[in-house]
Amino acid sequence: MEEKTPIDVFYDMDIAQICQHFSKSRNTVDKAIAKLIKDNPDKDWKYKNPETRRITIKAEGVERLSKYFRKEKHEISTVEMELRFENEKLKAIIEEKEKAQEQIEALYQERLALEIEKSKQTFLLENQSKEEQIQKLTLENNSLKEETAALENMRKEIEDYKKKEEEYNSKSFFYRLTHKF
Repeated sequence: MEEKTPIDVFYDMDIAQICQHFSKSRNTVDKAIAKLIKDNPDKDWKYKNPETRRITIKAEGVERLSKYFRKEKHEISTVEMELRFENEKLKAIIEEKEKAQEQIEALYQERLALEIEKSKQTFLLENQSKEEQIQKLTLENNSLKEETAALENMRKEIEDYKKKEEEYNSKSFFYRLTHKF
C-alpha cells in the first residue's frame, strides 16, 4: 500500500501581510519568523525571494508560526481554521464527486439494461412478424398450389373432351347418326 506524501502548500506574503494576517506588529512577526527558523533549522519552511522581497513559508511552518502567537494553548489560529475549513471543503467535494460518479454508473447500468430489453423486444417483434409473413406466404403458396392443381385438372378435362370430340368427328356420318340414338 502506497503512503500518501503530504502536498507542500506555501504562503507567499509580504511581512506587512503576515503582520495583518496574525494581527501582530512587524517586530513580533520578525521575532517569530526568526524563532521558527532557529527552532527548525533542518526544515525548508521559509525563504525570502529577493526579487519580490516577499517571504514564502510552507503551510506547516505557518501553522507552527501561528502557535507562537497564541495566547492560550487550546486557541486555534485563523490559519489552522482556514486549513481545516479548506480540508473539509475538499473532502465534501470529493464525496460529492464519488456520489455523482456512483449515480452516473447506476444510471448507465439502468440505461444499458433498458436498451438491452428494448433490443430484445424489437428482435422478438421482428422475429414474430417474420414468422407471420412466412406463415402468410406459406398459406398463399399452398392456395396457389391448390389453384394450380385445379387448373391442371381442368386442362386435362378440356383435353379429354377435345380428344373425344376429335374422335367423334373422325368417325363416319353413319356412325355418328347411330351413336346419337
